[in-house]
Amino acid sequence: MENLSYKADESMVTITEQRNENDFEFLISARTGEAEHRLHEVRLFFESDKVYTDILFYSRKNREYQVIVQRSAYVAFVVHLFQLHLIQSVAWKGEEI
Repeated sequence: MENLSYKADESMVTITEQRNENDFEFLISARTGEAEHRLHEVRLFFESDKVYTDILFYSRKNREYQVIVQRSAYVAFVVHLFQLHLIQSVAWKGEEI
């Protein structure tokens, strides 16, 4: 989102993000087995909630994941990546990272 920024832990993952009309598309590459395990935890967390279409995960080859995130779930997704230490910092626009 325009007012939220984050910094990925590049020793664990690389993240590219593209904003679409109604959602965001993330391409996340796990650099370690531990990062891959944590991404599975993120997936399980969101697949167990009551809204099944807020975040969609697609596994690709070479430890890469495509994640489609609805606008309403963007902050929750980024915060969950932060909680699992895949992101080093999260800040609202205008604050230090």
